Amino acid sequence: MSRLYLPTTHTMRCFQVSAKHLSFTLAAAELNLTQSAISKQVALLESSLQVQLFVRNRQKLELSPAGSTYLGHVNTILRKIEETSKEMLSYGVFEDVIRIASHPSLCSAWLVKALKGFTAHYGDVQLSFYEQMLPYDPVEVDVDVAFVYGYGGWHGMEAVELFNEEMIPVCHPEILAKNAGNPEIDIYFNTRLIECRSRLNTWDQFFERFHQIYPDGYRSLLFERWSSCISAAKTGCGLALVPKILVEADLQNGCLVPASSHRLTGVGSYYMAYLKSHSLEPKVKIIREWILNYLGKDPKYLPEES
Repeated sequence: MSRLYLPTTHTMRCFQVSAKHLSFTLAAAELNLTQSAISKQVALLESSLQVQLFVRNRQKLELSPAGSTYLGHVNTILRKIEETSKEMLSYGVFEDVIRIASHPSLCSAWLVKALKGFTAHYGDVQLSFYEQMLPYDPVEVDVDVAFVYGYGGWHGMEAVELFNEEMIPVCHPEILAKNAGNPEIDIYFNTRLIECRSRLNTWDQFFERFHQIYPDGYRSLLFERWSSCISAAKTGCGLALVPKILVEADLQNGCLVPASSHRLTGVGSYYMAYLKSHSLEPKVKIIREWILNYLGKDPKYLPEES
């Protein structure tokens, strides 16, 4: 059985540039080779493929029908090799810092846990976190990826939806015990309500959806951060309506208990966002794949362009 001939990238490149100029002489000048070297590479290719790639006239070269077809495949192959090589080189000279922006509460309660083991797996990579309260602005904040709350559709950004926000009323176990045997609505009248300044309407939405009544003392405790709202609830200062993702550990260990069976959903979602122009950068790809794997989603998922 004869051995299959596989042309080298050098041979394919000689053919590609010759087809571009329809001239061995001009191809030689571009590739810094002699005209005879180019001609020999093309002849070797034709002989190995057992097909004529060029029609040789006195005035100039012309691609044969087979040559035109082969050129399309060669262009695709060489372009793919170039793209793959660039990607591998990026891994080899990987900029060893990935800059991540996140809301402080989301970072401490969820993101740190989600990225556990990442630096052990990618030993040469350092994660640098930028915790900020203000909405993420890719122009103002020089980061590679951001974990943000919102509704998606940010201009120039690719946003991967991670999970919907689910708001849950929580309190210290003693507060719930004091209300035992009473109608659920009583706990809202007898206990101070804790709210975060960034979501001033969440209690409004909660009561409108489930109770159609607004208790006295509403918004008696107002904090800048979710973490402060949660701390106040844990010390027994009142009821906090907070994202469930931020208090899952406290609910598991009993520091907090649900004050109601009701959950406020459909408010917004959490996203992993990055500039569309950076979506194929290795550092963005490995963070995206890691997070989607952590959430049990397809790591090859890519959102539709808006």
